[in-house]
Amino acid sequence: MNKIKEKNFKKGRYGENMAKEYLLKKGYKLIEANFEIDIGEIDLIMSDGEWLVFVEVKYKSDDRLGIPEEMIDRRKILQVKRVAEFYLMKNPEFRRNFEKYRVDAVCILGEEIRHYENVE
Repeated sequence: MNKIKEKNFKKGRYGENMAKEYLLKKGYKLIEANFEIDIGEIDLIMSDGEWLVFVEVKYKSDDRLGIPEEMIDRRKILQVKRVAEFYLMKNPEFRRNFEKYRVDAVCILGEEIRHYENVE
């Protein structure tokens, strides 16, 4: 891995850890982190009461090149939903244990965390 990719990977994991800790403090429960298949990855899979939640995390240390929300477009949300459907097919017990699922986004700019539920 080259130095730039390694730096971005570390920043991404740092942001995912911040998001995970934030959601755990809100009462969410962690099911899995970094579920990856050939068409994409889901950063965090968590539960929130009766909801199974697939979380997309975007972290930026500063806003020189834009804000994290700008990185989550309709294409990205559809990709997360496709990976979520695969996850549910692979793990049918979650379809039985949770009545519904949603995609949330956690956007982090520096140390400021913004959580968006059920993004479309």
